Amino acid sequence: MSKDFSYHIKTILELAKETFQENQSLNKEIGIINVKGDEVLAMDKKMESVIIDYLRKEKLPVSIFSEEIGFLELHNNPTHLVVFDPLDGSTNYQIGQNLMPYGLMIAVYEGSTPKLSDIKASGMYEVTSKRGFIFDGSTTRNLEGVQISVNRQWGISAKTPVHFDLYYKEAVQKFGSLAQNVHLKWGGSNISSLLYVLSEIGAVMGSVKMRPEEIGAVASLINGANGIVVDLKGNNLMNYSFGVDSIYPFIAGNKEIVRYLIKEIN
Repeated sequence: MSKDFSYHIKTILELAKETFQENQSLNKEIGIINVKGDEVLAMDKKMESVIIDYLRKEKLPVSIFSEEIGFLELHNNPTHLVVFDPLDGSTNYQIGQNLMPYGLMIAVYEGSTPKLSDIKASGMYEVTSKRGFIFDGSTTRNLEGVQISVNRQWGISAKTPVHFDLYYKEAVQKFGSLAQNVHLKWGGSNISSLLYVLSEIGAVMGSVKMRPEEIGAVASLINGANGIVVDLKGNNLMNYSFGVDSIYPFIAGNKEIVRYLIKEIN
């Protein structure tokens, strides 16, 4: 393999941008249920096919795990695992008139039984803002190559923006009391929360049940931007093993705000 995986992630994000631009109306359900039990949209399937076709064309030594079809071998002797959500924020895509964030999240793990710390490259592309970010194995940069650091001095106040996935009742129960001290927000997709944290218009993001196809991109991109990623007890999430059947409760982002929130919920 002559090119490193960050090159391939950048190329895949460029393909995602083109695909989203050229297919604005693939928002109908196609009668297929994905691995997490949700209806698949035509855009889900289109984006998944674009990524798989690229990986096959490049003959990369990978297996894949996608939200839509689950696990698939693409090579006789895979050395890496590519994990992605081809359309995070599908409801936003369906109803949002291109105003509510949605897009692609993808990560590449090394080895057959990796930890989150074994991610060698990852990326995200959010369509409505036309912004993307790439983790190259050590550092997170935007698509223009500018290094990202989530170290803004926010302070703790009712204006401090904290983005939690509030889809689940358990999340409201776990995080709801924080609304007295910080500004709880939810944009309807995990990619929106990630976009805001990496753009430093959000201090922190978190979830009680992040799925495996999303956690790698989120954890590595924030970790590579000088943020921290911890479980809800404050333990380093990067030490967790990746599993296709696992869920990941976590808080990630600005170090000061993450540590404050962990203290408040425990």
